[in-house]
Amino acid sequence: MEITFEAYDLMQEQLEVLPNQSLTWLPSEDDLKTYVFKKPEKYLEFLIWLTVTVSPTTDEGKARLKAVNQILYEKIIFLD
Repeated sequence: MEITFEAYDLMQEQLEVLPNQSLTWLPSEDDLKTYVFKKPEKYLEFLIWLTVTVSPTTDEGKARLKAVNQILYEKIIFLD
């Protein structure tokens, strides 16, 4: 996914105000492996939504959020 920094910031702002916030929920490790890791491009906006709205409270949740951030790091190309 190619996106400008400005467009990414705007997307984050829009996601932050959605009434549905993830809070502490994250997809299970199995769901990440079964769906997201196989076709991450299909889930990029969903993954960004998670990073904006989730605050994991467990070590397991923190590890899954780290995996989500890693996917975004690998798949998003920022343009000037």
